[in-house]
Amino acid sequence: MAAVTLSYAQALRVIGQNLIPLGIDSFELAKWGDDYIVWEHSRLARDPSEKQTFFAKITRKILKHEDSDRETVNRLYFSSVEIFTSDIEQQSKRRISGSPSDLRDLSFVLRVLGDYLDRKAAREFTISWTMESIKVRYDQKEENFTLQNLYDFGINMYLKRSDRRRTN
Repeated sequence: MAAVTLSYAQALRVIGQNLIPLGIDSFELAKWGDDYIVWEHSRLARDPSEKQTFFAKITRKILKHEDSDRETVNRLYFSSVEIFTSDIEQQSKRRISGSPSDLRDLSFVLRVLGDYLDRKAAREFTISWTMESIKVRYDQKEENFTLQNLYDFGINMYLKRSDRRRTN
């Protein structure tokens, strides 16, 4: 199968749709090549040996391949093909239900962040997410957001989208 390329907005929306049923509300998300990795904070915080920098954890996990049962529970891996397949499945559900029911849900906010990263032409990035703050690191820059900031960006994103001509 040829390489599948989705925008960050599309990919992060799908990841959010997959995280919502799990009840994950505090995590680190990293784009690694064409794929994405999510670590849940609350589970990582239980083990004092996990008090390393985020990039040290990525390096240890990926390069040393230390996969114990505990680590498997702490990490979610999303390949580009899995995201693409899930996006197709979710598109059919969105067509049936119409617009999103809660514009402040995780998938919406991650989609807005993805749109922001698309416009910034980011390559690799990480998102640190808690209910209090969202920190995005990309291309040697770091930005902080609140849920209200991202909600406002999302409204602007939808207003711009409604200005486009429909091609159905």
